[in-house]
Amino acid sequence: MVVDTGQLLEALGYSYYRVDEPGSEPPRAGVRFADLLPQLAGAPVGSELLYEHQLEALARLEEGKNLVLIAGTGSGKTEAWFLYAARRGVRALALYPTLALANDQVQRLSAYCSLLGAEMVQVDAPSLQAAGGAGRRAVREKLGRALVVASNPAFLMQDLKRYASSPSKGFLVPALHRFGLLVLDELDFYSPRELALIVGMLRVLAEMGWKPQVAVLTATLSNPEEMGEILREINGREAAIVRGEPFRVPNRLYVVLGRDLEKVRTLLLQRIRDLDKLGVGEDVKRALLDPEEFRKNAYKVVMALRALGVEADLPHADPLELLARYAEDDGVTLVFTRSVGAAEEVARKLRQRLGPLAERVAVHHHLVSKEERKRAEEGARLGTVKVIVTPRTLVQGIDIGTVVRVVHLGLPDDVREFWQREGRKGRRRSIPFTETVIVPYTRWDRELLGRGLEALAKWVGLPLEKTLVNRGNKYSLLFSGLFKLVSTRALGLKPTEEELKLLRELGLAKGAEPTARGRRVWRMLNFYEFGPPYGVKRVKVSEGGLEYLQEASHVDVVEKLQPGCFDYTSDFFVTNLRATKSRWVTLVEERRPTLQTIYEHEFLAAAYEEYRRVKAQWGEESDLWRDYVRGLLRSEVICTMHPPTSGFGLYLEVPYKVVWIVDGESLRVKVAGERTYVYRPRRVIDVPSATMGRYEDYSYGRLYELDPSIDLELARLGLALVKVVLRRVFSIGLKRISYDLSAVGSRKVLVLFEDDAAGLIEKLDWLEVRRAVERYEPDELDEVLVEQVDDLAYAKLVGIGFRG
Repeated sequence: MVVDTGQLLEALGYSYYRVDEPGSEPPRAGVRFADLLPQLAGAPVGSELLYEHQLEALARLEEGKNLVLIAGTGSGKTEAWFLYAARRGVRALALYPTLALANDQVQRLSAYCSLLGAEMVQVDAPSLQAAGGAGRRAVREKLGRALVVASNPAFLMQDLKRYASSPSKGFLVPALHRFGLLVLDELDFYSPRELALIVGMLRVLAEMGWKPQVAVLTATLSNPEEMGEILREINGREAAIVRGEPFRVPNRLYVVLGRDLEKVRTLLLQRIRDLDKLGVGEDVKRALLDPEEFRKNAYKVVMALRALGVEADLPHADPLELLARYAEDDGVTLVFTRSVGAAEEVARKLRQRLGPLAERVAVHHHLVSKEERKRAEEGARLGTVKVIVTPRTLVQGIDIGTVVRVVHLGLPDDVREFWQREGRKGRRRSIPFTETVIVPYTRWDRELLGRGLEALAKWVGLPLEKTLVNRGNKYSLLFSGLFKLVSTRALGLKPTEEELKLLRELGLAKGAEPTARGRRVWRMLNFYEFGPPYGVKRVKVSEGGLEYLQEASHVDVVEKLQPGCFDYTSDFFVTNLRATKSRWVTLVEERRPTLQTIYEHEFLAAAYEEYRRVKAQWGEESDLWRDYVRGLLRSEVICTMHPPTSGFGLYLEVPYKVVWIVDGESLRVKVAGERTYVYRPRRVIDVPSATMGRYEDYSYGRLYELDPSIDLELARLGLALVKVVLRRVFSIGLKRISYDLSAVGSRKVLVLFEDDAAGLIEKLDWLEVRRAVERYEPDELDEVLVEQVDDLAYAKLVGIGFRG
C-alpha cells in the first residue's frame, strides 16, 4: 500500500498547502553500460543507457583531462569515473568527506569490482583499527593490487604528517604512486578551510612526484573554472567542466497548516467585536475575511491576535498521527528533527502508539552504536523498517534507495541542509512519486510561517549556499609551507619564497627553519579543526553512573558546551569542565536538567531564579523544560574574538560568558503601513559560571576606522542587511563573514572577519556588493534572516518600525 499524504490529511481534517513538483531525468545517450564494459552485462546497471553527461565525462577523462563534474543527486557521478578506471585499468583513489558516505559507496563499488574480478579496499582510521595487526598487513597488500581504494582527506592528511617525519611511518602515502586517478567526491560538503587543505595536500604531493589525473564531483561548485585552473597548475592537465541534470521522480510538497482552520477563522471573527479597531494591518484584516488568505497566513494572523489579547490557539498538527500511518507504507519514510533529543522522543512515542508494529520504527544518530545504525539502514533496504527518525546522520550522501518520503519536523537553519535531506528520497526509477511533508514544529518554523506561506516558499526557493574554492587562500600555503619546513631532508622539499614570506610574517619560521611556535602549529593543524587530533570526552553523570557520549570537537566546547549550557545533542546541562593549565579542555560533564541539578550548582540556581522573575514579569508560568522543548529558552556562549585585523593571521576565540535567551509566550504587534509585524519579548540572562578553554586557528580579518558620528546600532543593522544581501544575491552563506563593532573613547571601529578561512574578505568586489545593497528591496523573509544573523540588529529593526 502506498500512502497518499494528501488523502491522509483530508481524512484527518488538516488544512495544508501543496505544490506539485515535476520529475526530471538527465538526457540519455545511445550507449549502454554493458556496451562499454561487457563484464556488467549480467548486472542491472549493464542494460541501462548512460546519461549524456556520464558519456561526456568518460570521454574527457579518456582524453587525459582533469574533470569537474557538476550534477545533482542521483545523476550517476560515481559510474562516470568508475567506467574510465575499469575500461583503462587506471587505479583510482576516491576520497569521501564522511565515513558514512564512504561506507555506502564501498558497498556499491565493491559490487562493481567483483563483476570485473577486481578488488577494492577501504583505508581509514576505523577500518585499520578494526583490522588489527594482521589485518593491517592484509590491507597494505591489497593496496598494491586494488582497482579502487576508498579513503578520506582527514586520514590522508594524518598519513602525510606521519610521512613527513619518517616515510616508513606512512601507510597510504607510500602507495600513492600506483594510482593514476584521484576522485574528490561531494566537494560541496567541505568548508573553505578544508578545501584549502585539500589543495595544499595536492600541491605537496605533486612536488613529491604524484600528479594524478583528478575528477572532482560536486552539485553546487560556483567557480569550476578556478578549480580547473588550480588542478592545471598542480598536475599540468587541462580541465573539462561537464554539467548534468539531477534525477528525481515527481514530488508532492505538503506544508501542514493545522486542523479545521475554517472553524478557527469563524471562531476568531466571533471573538472580535470591531475589526477596524483591532489595531492590526490590512493584511491581517484581509486574511480574517478571506478563507483562502487565512489558510495561507493562519500562523501570522493567530500570532498577531494573541499579541493583542484575543484568545487564539496556534494551528495544531500532531505528527504522530501521520507517522503512524507511514509505518504501513510500502516505502520508507525519513523523519528529520533538529536535535537528538527530539528524534529519540518522537521515536519513543511513535513506538508506543504502534504497539506490535513498533519494530518498524528506528532511530539513527551519532549516539546510536554503529551496529544499530547499520541494522536500521539494512532493515529499510529489506522492508522491515518503515520509519527512520534522525537529526542529521542520514543527510550526507547515504543511499537507502527505498525512501519515498521525507518529513521535516522542524526546518533546518540553512537551505543546503534542507535539500540534502530532500536528496535522500526518490533515488529509484521504480518509485512513482515522492513526498515532502513539512510540519511546523519549532520556533524557527513558526517565525517563518508567521510571515505567511510566501516567506516559506521564498526560503525553500533560495539558491544553495555556494561551495567556494579560492586559489589564493593562504591556508593552503600555511599547510604546504609548514610541511616542507618540518619534513625530513630525505624528501628534498624546500618552501617557496611565497610560503617562507607567509610563515615568517606569522612568526612560524625564522630563516628557513620552523620556530617553536611553527612546530606547535604543525602539530595542531588537522583536517576538521585546529587542535589535537582527538576530540574532547563527554560524560553524562546520573544516578546510574557515568555514560560516555560521542566526543565533542574543541571548537564546540568553546562555542556551545560551557558550564550552564544546554547540550542539544543530549538535552542535558553542562555542569563542569576539566582543563589543562594551557586551557585545553579534556572532559565535559553533563547532568539531567532537574531542580536538584539546578540547586546543586550556584550558577544554574542564580540563572534559574532570574528566569523565574522574568517569566513572572511577563505574567507567564515558569517551566524551564517546557520552554526549552518549545524553543523559547536556549543557551548561548558569548565569546571574545581576537581576529586578525590586517589580512591573514591568527584567530583566537575565548569563551567570555554563558547566557540564557528567553522568549515570551505572549506576543507583541507593530503595524507599519498595511503590514502587521508580530514579535516576542526577549530577555538575556547571564549565567555566572566559570568559562574555560580556547580555540585558535588561522583566518582572515580586517579592521576599519568608522566616522565617530556613526550610530553603531544602525551600523549593526546595516551590516546584518549586508549579510542578507550576500546570501540572497551572491549565494554566500550567512555564516561566512562575521563582524564586530566597538567604541573605544571617541574611536569607533569595525572588524570584518571569517570564522572559517575562505579569503572572501580579500576576494570579494566590495564596490559590487555596495551597489547590490543600494538596489536591494527587502521583503518579509529578510526579517527572519536578519533575526537569524543578529538578535541585536533585529531588535533595532523592531524598534524603528521596520522602515527602510
